[in-house]
This record gives sequence, C-alpha cells and structure tokens, in this order.
Amino acid sequence: MSLISLYTSYFDKYGIEYDIIYIDKYNEEEYTTAKRVYRYPIKINREWKKIWKILVYSKFKSFSQKIINENEYDYIIVWRTETAIMFADYLSKRYKGRYCLNIRDYCMEKNPFVYLRVRKAVLNADFTTISSDGYRCFLPENDYLTIHSFNEVLLSKCESKTTIKKYGEPINVCFIGYVRFFNIDKKLIDALGNDSRYLIQFFGEGSQYLEEYAKEKKIWNVEFVKGFKIEETCELLKRADVINNLYGYNNIALDTAISTKYYYALYMNVPILVFKGTFMEEISCKSGVGYAFDCNFDSLADDFYDWYHSLNFVKLKEQCDYEIDCIKESNKTFEKLLEITFNNKNEED
Repeated sequence: MSLISLYTSYFDKYGIEYDIIYIDKYNEEEYTTAKRVYRYPIKINREWKKIWKILVYSKFKSFSQKIINENEYDYIIVWRTETAIMFADYLSKRYKGRYCLNIRDYCMEKNPFVYLRVRKAVLNADFTTISSDGYRCFLPENDYLTIHSFNEVLLSKCESKTTIKKYGEPINVCFIGYVRFFNIDKKLIDALGNDSRYLIQFFGEGSQYLEEYAKEKKIWNVEFVKGFKIEETCELLKRADVINNLYGYNNIALDTAISTKYYYALYMNVPILVFKGTFMEEISCKSGVGYAFDCNFDSLADDFYDWYHSLNFVKLKEQCDYEIDCIKESNKTFEKLLEITFNNKNEED
C-alpha cells in the first residue's frame, strides 16, 4: 500500500486510532502505527491462470468482512480499485457514505462488468481520490479529488541540480524503481550504448537482467544497482542528470498514469524522458521538464543531446518550483477533506 502515509500521518497527528487489514504477498511485516494489523498472507505463482489467482484473492473477502463486522468500524478507507470491486456490494449496503476510495491505476474499467462494479463503489462512497487526472477518461463520471502520491519528506531532503552538464561531460540517464519493461530498456541501451556522451543507469530490482544484456553486447557506459532501501533514494537521485520514464505506450494503464518519477524530476530540477501521446507528456511538457520521445531510437542520442544543452536551468528551476507549489496546494485540499471527514467523526463519538 504505497504512500498509505497520506492517511496514517494525519491519524497520528490527531490521535485517531485505526486498524489495517491487508493482503501480504511478500511475507514482510512492516512497521505501522496501527492499533491492530490483520495480515492475510498468500502465495501467488505468476504462471497460474487468472481464474486460480482470483480464487486465492477472493478468500480475502470473507477474512476481511468477518473482522469489519466484529469491530464495527466507523469508517473504511478502501485502497485500490481491485479492493473496491471485490467489496462493492458489501460497502454499498453496510457502509454507504462511510467509506472512501483511493484509485491508483487502470483496472480494466473498459470491461462493462468491471465498470459497473467500480461505478457502484464510487457512487456510494463518501469521496474518491485519484492519483492522476488522466484516469477521468475511463472512470464513471464523479467529483474526484486528485492527490499527488509522492514522499514529500524524502524528496525535500534531495539536493536539486543547478547547472547542466557541459559539452563533453556524460549525461547520466537514470531509471530508478522496479525494472520490468525490458524490451524498451534494451532498445534504450542499444540507442545510447558505448556513446561517451551518456551514462545509462538502472537502479532497482530487475536491473540485473539488463546488466547481463549489456555484458553480452559489450556495452560499457552502463551502471546498475540491483536493489536499494527507500532511504537511499536521494543518494541515487544525486547521480542522475535525466530521469528515464520510458515505460511503454499505447496501453491505457500506462498512457493515463502519473509516474512517481515525475515528482523526482520536479524536486531534482532535471528533465524527464516520456513517451509522446501519454498523460505524462501532457503534464511534464507543460511544466517544462518533459522531453517527449517519438520512439525513434535511431536518432534519440543526437536529438536529446541537442535538446538537453538548449535548456535554461534557471528557468527550469522556476518552473519546477512553481509546479511543486501547485501540487502542494492540491494536496492541502485533500488534507482539509480529511479534517472534515475524521474530525467530524471524532466529535460525533
């Protein structure tokens, strides 16, 4: 449940007790300030057919409903659309107007059955937050609140860049996070490989497979970190001159999302590589940090090099600071909504 701190930090600040009920796929007990934590461990094999995965996940429903019924909670926070789909009937009947939804990804809403389940959950919720305005194109019509999901405490400690690399100095193009779009990553390595103008960085789990590829191709201007702790994020970002956000395109889930890497780019005052035709292109180019890539890997090295050296870093810093201020203001609206929702609940109690 990434960035659940959006809620829990508020609860801690105002002394509001809460429990967490969650599926644990990774067999890791994480620290929280929850009064009680109900962990439902499961094992999923990626090779299983979808129907088997659904059956395993569905058992979480009866596990959770039993706990909710016993504890008679005042309010429910529903994390992710998959959970909303699973509990739509139960929430609409038992907790109408006493739960909120947090939508973080596309979840097959183009499927009529899924769409109707999501619609039911959304219409009966107290409020629904989304992590990208791009999601409005596939969600049921509603008054959604956009919240920006990033770790402000961590990123505020990161030192931003104040100058661009000089001609002749290698530009560090950094991917940071879980590495999984190997076909695109390999094309990028081929495009910038053995070019002294660049250092290609992949920091995160999965990068070991690209390291093998680079060795096979005898590409030397690469750097890999297999995995890292969250507190090491700033140190790794220090080594970046450009954030690589080339995931994929022509996929509604990828085309409509806002990547956490966008916030990295803003806080670090560095450009970000994005695909054309995505919501990330729309927001990053508007804020001045985006380089919209048209998938022509053959000319990427020269085209980007020229674009990078045309940047005015003073202006870029001003644009980044302005965008960060706008994002903080948007999240303040969310904080006020929490105030109205949970402080009222406390007064009623």
